[in-house]
Amino acid sequence: MPSISIIIPTSGDSPHLEDCLSSIKKLDYNPKHIQTIVITNRDLKKTGRSFSFSRAVNLAATKARGEYFLITNDDIVFAPASLKSLVKAKKRNPNTILGGKLFDKTTHEPAAAGYTMNLLLGIIRPVFTGNKPTPCDWVSACALLLSQELWKKLQGFDERFAPGFFEDADLCLRAGTLGVKSLLIPEVELLHAQTATFNRDKSKKYEYWYRNKILFLRKHASPIKLATNLLVQYALFTPFRGLILHDGRFLPALKGLTWNLKHL
Repeated sequence: MPSISIIIPTSGDSPHLEDCLSSIKKLDYNPKHIQTIVITNRDLKKTGRSFSFSRAVNLAATKARGEYFLITNDDIVFAPASLKSLVKAKKRNPNTILGGKLFDKTTHEPAAAGYTMNLLLGIIRPVFTGNKPTPCDWVSACALLLSQELWKKLQGFDERFAPGFFEDADLCLRAGTLGVKSLLIPEVELLHAQTATFNRDKSKKYEYWYRNKILFLRKHASPIKLATNLLVQYALFTPFRGLILHDGRFLPALKGLTWNLKHL
C-alpha cells in the first residue's frame, strides 16, 4: 500500500477544516500510510512570507514523506473509499496527475473537477467527471494526486501564482511537456465548498483570477495566441461584462493586466 502525504493549506480560520480532517480519519485506507500536513498562515509567517496556496503547498511538500502527494483544500470532504480509488487508478495509469468527481458541499450538484482552455481565445471550459476516466488540460488543486517524483521534477508550484488561481493549470501543463496526462476518476467522490475563502471578497478574487490567467498565458501561449487572447479579452469580453452586465469585473480585470505589464 503506497504512502500518501495529504497536504492541506489553510488560512487558519476556515469553518470547513474540521469536516475535512474528520473525513480523512474515516478514509478506508491504512492510517499508518497516511501523513496529513496542515499548513497555515502562521507557518508561512515564520518564513517571512504572506499566505498563498502555492507557497503553502511548496512549504508543506518539503516535509512530505509519501510516495504520492494529495494536494487538497481545507473545504473538501472525502468519501471513505476515495483515497483507495485514487491509488488504484494511479497504479492503472502511472504517468498521470489525477483528480476525482466533485459535488457541491451544499447542493450536492456536480461540480467541475478539471478544466480545458483554448489558448488562442483564452476560453476556459469546466470538465465534469464522466462515468469513465475523463481527460482534461488540468486537474483542480482542490483534490490533485501526483507522485513525489513528479513533484520534484516540476519543482512544485510556481509561487508567482499567488495567492491562488492557475497554479494547478501551470503545474499540469508543465507536466504535460513530460508526457504526463491529467485524468479525472469517477470512483473518487468528493464534496467541495466551492472557493469559500475567495468568495469573501469578490473584487480581489476577480483581480487575482485575471492577473494569474494572463501570467499563465504568458508562460504557455505563443506570442500570437497571447496577443489575440488579450485583444479579445480587453476589447470585447471585459467591457461587456463590466459596463453592460455590471458584474464587478471591469476594474479587477484592468488591475490584473496592469500587474502583468509591471512584471514583464
